[in-house]
Amino acid sequence: MSDKKQFYRFVIPSIGSMLVTGLYFVVDGIFVGRGVGTNGLAAVNIAVPFISLLTAISMMITMGGATLTSISFGKGENKKANNYFNTSLLLVLLFSLGMTAISVLFPTQLVKFLGASNMLIESTATYLKYYVIFGIFLCGSSTLSAFVRNDGNPQLAFWGMIIGAISNVFFDWLFIFPLQMGIKGAAIASGLGQILACIVLSAHFMCRKGVLKIETIAREKGIITQIIKAGIPEFVTQMSQPVTILCYNNIVLNTFGEIGVSAFSVISYIIVVILAVFIGLAQGIQPLLSRSIGEGNREKENFFFQKGLQFNILLSCIIYLIMLIFGKAIISIFNNDAELIKTAYNCIIIYGISFIFASVNIVYTTYNLATKNTKVAMMIAVLRSFICNSIFIFLMPALFGINMVWTGMIVAELVVMIIAITQNKKSKEASLI
Repeated sequence: MSDKKQFYRFVIPSIGSMLVTGLYFVVDGIFVGRGVGTNGLAAVNIAVPFISLLTAISMMITMGGATLTSISFGKGENKKANNYFNTSLLLVLLFSLGMTAISVLFPTQLVKFLGASNMLIESTATYLKYYVIFGIFLCGSSTLSAFVRNDGNPQLAFWGMIIGAISNVFFDWLFIFPLQMGIKGAAIASGLGQILACIVLSAHFMCRKGVLKIETIAREKGIITQIIKAGIPEFVTQMSQPVTILCYNNIVLNTFGEIGVSAFSVISYIIVVILAVFIGLAQGIQPLLSRSIGEGNREKENFFFQKGLQFNILLSCIIYLIMLIFGKAIISIFNNDAELIKTAYNCIIIYGISFIFASVNIVYTTYNLATKNTKVAMMIAVLRSFICNSIFIFLMPALFGINMVWTGMIVAELVVMIIAITQNKKSKEASLI
């Protein structure tokens, strides 16, 4: 199979899989916005940072393990690859159980910490509690999908998530409208969808479709440290959106009030889906990059990296044009409040420019992660997810007025992109010496 065909064979299902994962949040938003109202949207948005933390840590373990698994495949060390897989699976299971216990026992305290107003405490706590009850399956579906893809079956990874999404849509409709279960119904619907996704993905291992199989972990010194170290850049990347939401929620609530938070919650749903496309491409090239490194094939490594960059930039431009032309119609799917639509559209046509730079930064992070250049991957991820976004979201309106509030992420992503490109050139020059 040619490198180009191999690229599309892995990337297209990966984008589809991540897109479907993002749609879990979007479908909730549409049904909550239509069936519960603007306060329901705001409540879900406030819960997003905690849910994103759950996802980020599980994906840190998953992508760390998946990277090491693919490198081991490239070296022909299948037994070692299988041990990375099983260790990662166990770590995700234990972590998700712990997070479920916290959200069930302390939901009110959690949402107060997340910044819920008195009006939103009860609904936010309800959503968070019932959503994270399904924590094992929420984390497990993404983990199984990544390892199924790394084990050479990207199509099943895609279909597993598709089945989960379709069932989620059905259960959302059933619980929110006919059964009138409100925001609790939206949370339960997402959980049931992820259960079905896990069942489909588990078939790969139960039916022995690839090299990886579920078995007892072989004790290996330092294996957990290796997995976490390799996956930290992915954790930081995953935390970019919740940190951004927290920063913007602070400004938007004080400036535009609760209607502003509701409007930005709609934008947050849209951004989750858009970033899922970019992350999906990056995760699709990860097995290809890691195997190329394991095989010592620098030419293939460079091809997949350059192709990933070009494809992500193209996607980002297409997505921005779609939002520019159809943004108001897309926003109105969530809620038809005229003020909400106006505020949200004004945000997305400015904020959306940052997608072009973000698409590049995500590929650079994954490239360095997949090739075990962890320090550079970490630097790019930290700048993008914690430092630059936090600084410029507050700095731009402070320096140039509230009309510049949505430009913060444009500047942040641009600065990170310049640093990432510069660092990559330095790394290449150093490797030639």
